Amino acid sequence: MANAVVQQTNDIVAPQNTEKLSFMTKLSYGFGEFSASVVWSLASSYLLFFYTDVFGIAGGVAAIILLVARVWDCFVDPILGLVMERTKSKHGRFRPYVLYGAIALCALNIMTFYTPDLPMTGKIIYAGITYLLLGTVHSMVSVPYGALATVMTRDTNERTNLNSFRGVFGQFAGILTGAAVMPLITLLGNGNQQNGFFYAAIVLSVVSAPLLYLTFRNCKEVIEPVKEERPTIKDSLKAVSSNKPLMLILANLFTVLVGLFGRIGTLTYYCIYVLHRPDLIAVLFTLLSVCGAVGAIILPFFAKFMEKKTIMILGTTITGFAFIAMYFTPATSISMIIVWTIIASLPIGFASPMVFSMVGDCIDEHQVKTGIRADGAIYSVTSLSTKIASAIVGAAAAAILGAIGYVANAEQTPEVVNGINVLVNLAPGIIFILSTIPMYFYKISKARAMENTEELLKRQSQY
Repeated sequence: MANAVVQQTNDIVAPQNTEKLSFMTKLSYGFGEFSASVVWSLASSYLLFFYTDVFGIAGGVAAIILLVARVWDCFVDPILGLVMERTKSKHGRFRPYVLYGAIALCALNIMTFYTPDLPMTGKIIYAGITYLLLGTVHSMVSVPYGALATVMTRDTNERTNLNSFRGVFGQFAGILTGAAVMPLITLLGNGNQQNGFFYAAIVLSVVSAPLLYLTFRNCKEVIEPVKEERPTIKDSLKAVSSNKPLMLILANLFTVLVGLFGRIGTLTYYCIYVLHRPDLIAVLFTLLSVCGAVGAIILPFFAKFMEKKTIMILGTTITGFAFIAMYFTPATSISMIIVWTIIASLPIGFASPMVFSMVGDCIDEHQVKTGIRADGAIYSVTSLSTKIASAIVGAAAAAILGAIGYVANAEQTPEVVNGINVLVNLAPGIIFILSTIPMYFYKISKARAMENTEELLKRQSQY
């Protein structure tokens, strides 16, 4: 039998003819995440601070801009997924968008962090338009990039390894933005933060664009739905709404991202106004990314011996309790804050690669049950959950800062200091622990994923 079992790994069998990926292919896929994350990490980590303390608009206005842009994404991401799913080109369904979206993404990243000499109304309009367009072109790159992993191989272990590379390079992007952005702003701005943010965005964009081209060139689409498996728009929408394992993953992902983005988006305030150590901004951002990268590197080792959902449950629980412990740690105990940051950040490296590997398993599961493969639609909803989480957190953080009495560039009251500590540590910790709940109901084991792979290969051989 063509797809007979020939490989045994920890009692989980891998069918023959599953696509094995070269190191260069995995490396090139990781480059794509690095490029997109360099752009998005700059926005997710610094944009709220940039708007309120550098660009010069009120926190409430910044909250509205963030929210409107994400509401727009609620329409853009699913439409992009449906369009890409039906794209036919010599480069495949998803790769062309990675290629042509790269330049636009980098250009809009630069424009977003430019401060024009305009009246306040003009500046608000400029900020709203550039951020809305940045989110749109980011979707044009990130949605097909993520879906690409689901069509590069059917092997569930290879998908985990592939997404591990994605996780590592995503964390490397975080290291770069965490460790280099503030020094770049200081160096290139020469005391002018407006110039500093603008020039830093240029540097990061110049680094980003060529790597996305390598992703396009070296990552090939090997899984192409046969005519009978091509979904109608109705089928694509149903593939999302009726896919229970996917819904559980999305619930987990959304909750984790709310906690993570909530911390990242307000960490700058924590260092400046709670710890009174602006020099720790780069340190804590870098620790988060370095430890996350280490977690992503060691993930394949744990994945050999543990179920995917077990890794997710353990990881998010550890992170949650570490954040809560940090809330109760005195601001003067910098060494303990660093220790808790390390403990919390290592498991974060598990989350993103594991979730995206599990999404691929959900796509296969739905295809086995229904005969429909809807990679684009499913991944667009996965991407959308990231955007919505970012929007909710950004808008909520800005609104909460205003509600507790935060005043930019001023000494804060004890109530404001405690409120910032809650936003950065206590709330994310509780949210991370709550994110484990959906995973207890997730039923696709590694053995089940292998069975699905074998069945799909069998069907493929019949066409």
